[in-house]
Amino acid sequence: MPSPAADTPEPFVVANERRVVIAYRIAATDFERFGPFDEDDDPFCAVEFSAAAFHQFGPPNDEGLYAHPLSAQGLRGYCAHEIVNSSLVADSWGPAAAQEGYRHYVLTFQDSTYECVAADCTVVGIYGNGDIAAREAFSLCK
Repeated sequence: MPSPAADTPEPFVVANERRVVIAYRIAATDFERFGPFDEDDDPFCAVEFSAAAFHQFGPPNDEGLYAHPLSAQGLRGYCAHEIVNSSLVADSWGPAAAQEGYRHYVLTFQDSTYECVAADCTVVGIYGNGDIAAREAFSLCK
């Protein structure tokens, strides 16, 4: 999953009862891995979380990330993480939830932290700008 850009505008989420798609600007450090891009592109990705059971934006922002309960386990700013042996999953859905397919994902942005518990996540596309990524997000959640 691409890392979010540090100067990214607000990430964009579209959801229905079981699927969540988030679109965000890709960090320049991932351009080579997910490119090539044209010079005038502003690369965004769309990431789909299937069989989503929970998702939320919330604190902390990038400056307060050290206070997040997962910071001691390596949570870093402007990154995408999968939390193994998640207490959120175990506390909310029971100790067997991980074996049942619940996975905890965390994406850290400039102004917030995004968390999602879902069966899986897939980068569904890399796009030249945010408008295209947003349209794709909407089409996936119809």
